[in-house]
Amino acid sequence: MANFKNIVEICRESLPDGVRFIHGRLMDFSNSYTGTYPLVTLLPFTIQDARSTPDATFDFATLVVGFWKEDSPDSTPEQRENIISEMDLLSDFFIDNLEDNLGIRLTNIQKEPQYLMFQGTLSGMAIQFRIDIIRPC
Repeated sequence: MANFKNIVEICRESLPDGVRFIHGRLMDFSNSYTGTYPLVTLLPFTIQDARSTPDATFDFATLVVGFWKEDSPDSTPEQRENIISEMDLLSDFFIDNLEDNLGIRLTNIQKEPQYLMFQGTLSGMAIQFRIDIIRPC
């Protein structure tokens, strides 16, 4: 069966150096607002064991990952657009690096811009995707 810690590590290792990474609940991210940006957050996820689903070939999980940069309520629409665009590029980098991992396969990749989240202090991009664990972690 796929391993929680290894999925977290695969995500962490798919980011460029200097990018802060946190996994956990939304409350954990709200309490960690101080520090360097960009910030990448991995929400809790459920690993589906292939043995529990008759038509499943691999263990899989659906991940939700946020890519955040500092914003403020008084930033202009153009500034916010630039923040979201920058985090969109970072999410592309992340997905490309994940796809280079021979032990996994990504499907159902969806992206959604995020505006003034976490008490109006962060904007960015959220992605959701299914990760199939082809080789056990």
